[in-house]
Amino acid sequence: MRKLLSIIIPKYRETEKQIFPLLSSINGQAGIDFSDIEVIIAVDGEKNKCLNKDFLHLFDLDIRHEILKENGGPGLARQAGLDAAKGEYVMFCDADDALHNVGVLGALMQEAEASAADILTSSWMEELIDAKGNWQYITHETDNTWMHGKVLRRQFLTQNNIRFHESLRIHEDSYFLCIASSLAERSRYLPITSYIWKYHPDSITRKNGAIYTYESIPEFIRACSLAHAELEKRVPEQMEYKVLQFILYCYFCFHQPGWLAKENTAFLKAAEKAFTEHIKPFWHYWENAPKHTFADIYNQERQRSFHGCVESETVTEWAARLKLS
Repeated sequence: MRKLLSIIIPKYRETEKQIFPLLSSINGQAGIDFSDIEVIIAVDGEKNKCLNKDFLHLFDLDIRHEILKENGGPGLARQAGLDAAKGEYVMFCDADDALHNVGVLGALMQEAEASAADILTSSWMEELIDAKGNWQYITHETDNTWMHGKVLRRQFLTQNNIRFHESLRIHEDSYFLCIASSLAERSRYLPITSYIWKYHPDSITRKNGAIYTYESIPEFIRACSLAHAELEKRVPEQMEYKVLQFILYCYFCFHQPGWLAKENTAFLKAAEKAFTEHIKPFWHYWENAPKHTFADIYNQERQRSFHGCVESETVTEWAARLKLS
């Protein structure tokens, strides 16, 4: 039976209680035909439990499980769901998050069909709690780092053999979306807030004061480098811009106050070491780039990620310190 949308949810050890808000937010969508939708729960390792059948009967949804024999991380779970999907479009949700409001899927599905976009993006909301216990919400417009709030045309992914990398257990979405966004011929942005990345203090990205932000950067750099190696074979004409943008992103990132704080010195050293190792095969794009191209990307990236800050060393000094030039 034809499906318009496959919603793929990787599940590790999340319980019925934890996944209930997400399934409820899907089942509560207004103005759509639920027969057009399938929900695939990709169970990451056969030792982890499937959702209880009685629990699933609470929802008027076509829900089925895909079970990985071994635990491989969210990327391989998403890939298993993608391989099993029947929908013309796919959407990836985390098991402990939720859709933002009852009109999300109707708006996304209508726009996807009308535009035939390879990638349809929307805004998403990050839920936080501050030191005083007050809830905060940050809206993210567009990015190629998170799977949140995105719908992708399945045939575009399969025809271009865009898959999650088998060796990445974190930042697998950065690798996947870097390639997908580079190969997409039709990309659309729908100006709605569609998704809530809910706050869970024990999640890998939020626990221990969100130290994951600093601790995981070497793997983020590796993920981006794997994507660049793949794109160099497929779209070499894009490489100059992508490499310069990535180098300048890292430069501005590592010169932000948080990274320069004394308590993060070890994380900064590890991040710069990983950057130096993984950027070397692509450094010639930097060395050969025209000055006007460098200037344009420098200004764009500074405005985007470093606005209001002051560099403690120039990018040339930074590259020399890392012994890249």
